[in-house]
Amino acid sequence: MRMRVFLVLSLMIVEAFAYRYRYYRYSKWKPRDVPECMSPGLVAQFEDNPKLKEYIIERHKGLSNSARINFKKYNKYPAIENFLKSLGNEPSIGPSGQEIFAYDEVIGTTVENRKIYLVKIFKKDMHKRTRYSKRMRKPAILIDGTLKAREWISPAVVLYFINQLKNNPQQDPAIEKLVDMYDWYFIPVANPDGYVYTYTTDPCWRKNRRQTSSDPVCFGVDLNRNFGYDDKTWDPSVGGSTDPCNYNGYAGTGPFTEEETKAVMKVMNRKGVNFVAYFSFQSYSQIWAYPWGYKKEALPDAKDLRKAAQVGADAIFAKSKRIYRVNQSARIPEFGLIAGASDDYARGGANIKYSYTIALRDTGEKKFFLPASEITPNGEEMLEGVKAFANYIYKPRRKYYYYNKW
Repeated sequence: MRMRVFLVLSLMIVEAFAYRYRYYRYSKWKPRDVPECMSPGLVAQFEDNPKLKEYIIERHKGLSNSARINFKKYNKYPAIENFLKSLGNEPSIGPSGQEIFAYDEVIGTTVENRKIYLVKIFKKDMHKRTRYSKRMRKPAILIDGTLKAREWISPAVVLYFINQLKNNPQQDPAIEKLVDMYDWYFIPVANPDGYVYTYTTDPCWRKNRRQTSSDPVCFGVDLNRNFGYDDKTWDPSVGGSTDPCNYNGYAGTGPFTEEETKAVMKVMNRKGVNFVAYFSFQSYSQIWAYPWGYKKEALPDAKDLRKAAQVGADAIFAKSKRIYRVNQSARIPEFGLIAGASDDYARGGANIKYSYTIALRDTGEKKFFLPASEITPNGEEMLEGVKAFANYIYKPRRKYYYYNKW
């Protein structure tokens, strides 16, 4: 018996050291040699880098043509809409026998007349009003995806989360517990025009599709440069561009010029909702980043944000042996300084304490062009990470102050 305990402890220690070694090894991570999509000249890029063409084709093969949602494939926007609108048809029954509800809401309309959807997943018995309802408001978590159109893994993982929390296919009590503790809000496709454009026209497109200049070829604002609450948090000279024809980084003429960013911002500031955490799922790099991104100065409670994120990263590693680096956004070399990002606004503008950008798989081999076979494992590991994070930061509702003061 003692020998067995000794062996188990030894294996745990070895795995812990292996994790720390790998984390150190990748702390100075550098992207691999597969090219980025930096310009519309794709044909020339294909000639110089045939791998890029191969990966784009491989990802596109994983795009479902069905009108029904398929969680193991990438889905076209009409199929996503149909799924989101169906969620409120009837409640699901969790392992406890309690009902789990969902509703969808249109929070904005794009320049190409597509609807932007918000989904809420909750239990009704946690919404009884009392004379202390404000103080005892249930904590909520907001997750968005597809601020950057070409990052298909982002909406796929958000949809995976929605299905797990609402329908709980494995009838896992630990997943139902998340709905007991929190209300969950999701914006799976914050940039539907851009997303559609990536599977109809340009697989490298990042921005939305608003015409930005009298020049007929100039379209799109980089939504993750269009948030801000002052002239420092929105600043095109910090990681963005003032050129309305810039292929990637045009930040607009000011904060919240775009219908998409306005929609997300209004949800973050919604009255009566106690948002305690915000995640923007993006790709790639396997990074769990927290504010600030526009400056290197640390938040006064940066240790809180880092520790909570590390709990999540450790859970991911325990699940899949994938390393997610944790750091302040501005101190991540491949990010650099970035003004106008959604996580900075969530923290500084909307007063959400635990605010993060999570860059999903991979670490640079296929970059934005993950095959559909990566969707489920990425969803599984991120669910473990967010589950561990959510359990770690949870406090009884009587300690409402814990969430929104620091």
